[in-house]
Amino acid sequence: MNLFDSSFLCLDIGTCGVRGIAHRVRSAKIDKSAFFSMDSYDTVFAIKSVVDELEKQIGSHFDSAFITGNFGISKYEMCAKSTVWGGEHKITMTDVRNQISQIKPADGFFPMHIVPLRYDAPQARNMVSPLGHVDRQLISAFGVIYYSRDGVDAVFEKLRGAHIQADAMFDPQFVQNAIVRAEKQNTLFVDFGAQFTSASIWTDRGPVWHAKIEKGGTDITRAIVDKLNIDFDSADRIKRAVASLVPKEMDRFAPADRAYDFSRGDVNDIVLPILVDIIGQLKDQCLPSFTKYRPTKIVLSGGGAEIEGLRDFIENAFAVMTEVLSADATVRALSDYVWNGESAHRQSYISRHERWARRTSWIGKIFHRKPKKVQRFIPILPSSLCFDMRRAETYSLFQSGGISMIHVDIMDGFYVDRIAGGIDELKNIRARTNAHLHVHLMTESPVVWAADAIAVGADTVILSTNTSGFKTALRNVRAAGRRVGVALHPDSNVALLKPILRDVDEVMVMSVAPGAAGQAFDPGALHKISVMAATRKKYGLKFTISVDGGINDKTAQLCWDAGADLLVSGSYLARATDFPLAVQSLLKKHAV
Repeated sequence: MNLFDSSFLCLDIGTCGVRGIAHRVRSAKIDKSAFFSMDSYDTVFAIKSVVDELEKQIGSHFDSAFITGNFGISKYEMCAKSTVWGGEHKITMTDVRNQISQIKPADGFFPMHIVPLRYDAPQARNMVSPLGHVDRQLISAFGVIYYSRDGVDAVFEKLRGAHIQADAMFDPQFVQNAIVRAEKQNTLFVDFGAQFTSASIWTDRGPVWHAKIEKGGTDITRAIVDKLNIDFDSADRIKRAVASLVPKEMDRFAPADRAYDFSRGDVNDIVLPILVDIIGQLKDQCLPSFTKYRPTKIVLSGGGAEIEGLRDFIENAFAVMTEVLSADATVRALSDYVWNGESAHRQSYISRHERWARRTSWIGKIFHRKPKKVQRFIPILPSSLCFDMRRAETYSLFQSGGISMIHVDIMDGFYVDRIAGGIDELKNIRARTNAHLHVHLMTESPVVWAADAIAVGADTVILSTNTSGFKTALRNVRAAGRRVGVALHPDSNVALLKPILRDVDEVMVMSVAPGAAGQAFDPGALHKISVMAATRKKYGLKFTISVDGGINDKTAQLCWDAGADLLVSGSYLARATDFPLAVQSLLKKHAV
């Protein structure tokens, strides 16, 4: 992997959907990450959709791609290989590779993973690594996971259809084991997929049992289609919404879907026997290995793992603690596995750069250059509504508090019942300061107002929701190269912003009704701030979260704790007898 500047892609390709994670790497560190998923039985379409969206988020084409998912039919073999030498011999990696090369797969299969389980020699038993040991013989045991060539070729063909070249492929439970399983904890992994139910037991040494049951979620959907005489898509949707192993008293009377007259109980009468059959087959096939290796944990994954009551059913059937992984856990495990595999390379890269930095640092010492003092950024924006922006003293006051951003409200009398600010005032402010002008348009027709604001020097333009021409104004501001944001009205739900979060630089949560200064802070804004912060983190988004309204030394700390990045304050700062001290009181307090 190119650690200087590159990007890599990880895909989990299933029968009915694709999940992807992408990372941008710069100077041996992950600079940017993104996640996206697409549910569709058209796998090529799903791959293209995921790749296109991740490229858009990362801002780069991918240099490498790593794949996991459904590769079709698989087999497992635990095989032993022996090498005998005529005399004492120092064992090297070449000797181990020669033994691995002797592993012959069955016709139509190839080994995806060959994992060494143990090494033995006449003078040493059960070695973790034989390298450097001197002996006359080496006996090695390997756990081999094979996949059918037809299944893997089908995945390659779908990747080619989406113009993706795979660098490596991994069995899903191989990467789950590498990341999820705790040390010294024998674990049974079970994946309830659409086409297969896959299972394997892993120990610290590697896989000791692996099998696939050719029955999965799609079989349940087809059974619903056949017995209830509905189309496949409807059956699949109803299965996801209704399927449960927990019987409820009202299931016989509750409709499964408003479009049909059968009940939830009718659906689960179909689902339950198939799941019981799958789990029965799983228990029968793994019983000898389960008894021998005694797993202390079961990890469930796949779409079927989300069926209500399945975790408890498995836990009771095997009498072992059971955990359900999230839908994106496998692709995230693959991402971690690939990145962890570069740890030695990354450390070497960082060490080389640190050595170079030390060798060249003397150049700066020769000239005794003092570093420029970097002014601390103050994330507080005084509101123009509460200050006389025509007085030069106002700007001197802002400078004394370290203010570098000024919030300017413009109201047209239509969106709110007040006329304030205006383009002329904005132009006057720009003529008096080089500060970043953060302009909130409380106007009914933002397209024209945004163009005028940009023309006289606005750096950030915040648009109000539920205004005519909102999306056009958003595009125009972005095309002009300025920051663009959206103000969330106190009466609006955060769900309103979902379609545009990837297109804005800032979300400003209004904690008072727009139109007047001096109002009390609305505590309901804190929930909105925390939801936006969680959404940003979950999806790797980059928008800033600002808060406007009722900000004082107490409400500021609540906003910081909820996840805010910028705070707009008007009345509190304007009434303060010591402006710099008031600004400092609004800054985030770090816990001691």
